[in-house]
Amino acid sequence: MKTDRQLTSLMASIRVLSSTRELPDVLRQLLQEALHVIDGSTAGVLFLYDEQQDVLYAESAIGFNMETLGKVRLKPGEGMSGKTFQQKRGNIYSHLHDTKTGMANLSTQNAMYYEQSLPKLAYPVSALSVPLYLSDGTCIGVLTVDIFERKHTFEPNDLDLLETFARQASIAVENARLYSQNKRTQEIHQALSRVSLSYGGLNDITGALAHLLSKHVVVVNEFAEELSSYPEQSTFTLPSSLLENMLTSLYIEKHQGVQTWTMDHDQTALYTFPIQIDAEPIGLLIIIGSKEALLSPLDQVAIEQALPIFVMELHQREKQDVDDLMYTARLLEMVIHSSEPDSPTQELLMHIPTGSHQRYVIGKLQLEHSGVPVPMYNRMKQQLMRKVYYEQSKLSDVTIVYERHFDLTFLFTFSSATMPLTIRAFLNELLSYTQSKWNLSGYVGLGRHVSKPTALKESYMEAVRVIHYLQRKQRPNELVDFDSLGPYRLFLNMNEEELIDYVFDKLGILMTHDPSSELLNTLFVYMEQGQRLKETALALYVHVNTVKYRLKKIYELLGIKGFTVEEAFNIHLALKIANYLEISSFSHNRQK
Repeated sequence: MKTDRQLTSLMASIRVLSSTRELPDVLRQLLQEALHVIDGSTAGVLFLYDEQQDVLYAESAIGFNMETLGKVRLKPGEGMSGKTFQQKRGNIYSHLHDTKTGMANLSTQNAMYYEQSLPKLAYPVSALSVPLYLSDGTCIGVLTVDIFERKHTFEPNDLDLLETFARQASIAVENARLYSQNKRTQEIHQALSRVSLSYGGLNDITGALAHLLSKHVVVVNEFAEELSSYPEQSTFTLPSSLLENMLTSLYIEKHQGVQTWTMDHDQTALYTFPIQIDAEPIGLLIIIGSKEALLSPLDQVAIEQALPIFVMELHQREKQDVDDLMYTARLLEMVIHSSEPDSPTQELLMHIPTGSHQRYVIGKLQLEHSGVPVPMYNRMKQQLMRKVYYEQSKLSDVTIVYERHFDLTFLFTFSSATMPLTIRAFLNELLSYTQSKWNLSGYVGLGRHVSKPTALKESYMEAVRVIHYLQRKQRPNELVDFDSLGPYRLFLNMNEEELIDYVFDKLGILMTHDPSSELLNTLFVYMEQGQRLKETALALYVHVNTVKYRLKKIYELLGIKGFTVEEAFNIHLALKIANYLEISSFSHNRQK
């Protein structure tokens, strides 16, 4: 009689479930009908599995405070429900001892939430726990019913009945999931389509997604710059160290999929999704919410549909920035390379500030790119220019840049005395970026500051000569300005054979009788120190008498008693040329 009545109740419950279409309603009804079918049951919990975090979370409960129980996160194998999920079969806990044993491995935090979800701490006298399966065999959760009254315990036939109920209920759950997913998918599609078709900007897209997810949404670029955030007035601040870790994971460690992060002592969950073009990340979508508010499969559908819209918007913004900058870049190129620069100079003046206090300088960054694989060439150039435009946007004065084959030419405009330092920092940042990202060596040259745009070509040629000097001296990854070259700038355009002849004419006898270059090195330092003995000895880490002895030897070889002003100039010049041409071993350890 009892079994017949229970089967009748089971069929009635299935009909009730089948008539319900909305997933939240089905899940609530499922738990209510389970308690109705299983005699003696006084409480129950429906756990669903979150594949992303590999945890079971309480979706619905009767007999518990859901606000607290909803914070429970069971790992597979943890507690009675976790064991059922792990074993993929129903379990019966017939007596109080069994339920205590089944719950013994609850984490401290989950045990605390369980205790707080009841009016007073109590273990079930008896419990049943069965898995819920979809038609493809995927286990989506666990249904657990409890008895807290000592006058009744579950029997094996109760477990059989609950398993039968769970199999039938799973069909209703699957149907409701499909219905809810289709309905939510349409809502998502309509909401995002409205934004896309109305040509809504990045803020509109971010806001639409935040509304769909009921979560905080942030979009950043590859340089950790926040491009959009919703809600805009949110007091939430993303720690810079955490953001750096996120970008490192994406760009350095190459983790391309969704990743989960936590902050605020693990109370806040953050999900990151790469925004990418042709598998190349150009930004990061960050979803922020409480750890208990997990991303549902339907939330992930919304994110998957939104990502292409973010890609299009960021790509469009980048294209617009490039289009705006390409015209002035072309003007700068014409001013520098045109044989008749008057016309482009006049047109360039319309795009740069002018005035009696205005100054201009040309800088060049030349990268050694011969080893760049052909398939990577264009992609690396795009990344490089994104970095350039980003750093350029932070400058307070107008800057124009054009690029040809990893060779970048900059026109910097400024009127403040501190801007030259900012320019150097800007160029060093780009040099450091190319080194760390692609291990590319580069050379940076700066021309002299000029007060008229018509003199830009001269500043450009000076920057080019600096780079030639750095290449000649094999000094990659350095920034040098033209003024600091000193006399070396005179040698750059001179006939090399004549320079060599001059060196051997003035220093040949010393080079012949001084194979170790000890005398030449001493003489070079002596001239650089203004012919001061004490300073020379300190620079060479020797005694003053040692310097005197070497100088005496030098005078003897040169056939002089000392240096006249003219002789000192000629000798110092020859030493500078030898250092520049690197035709003596001492020059390898000397700077200009």
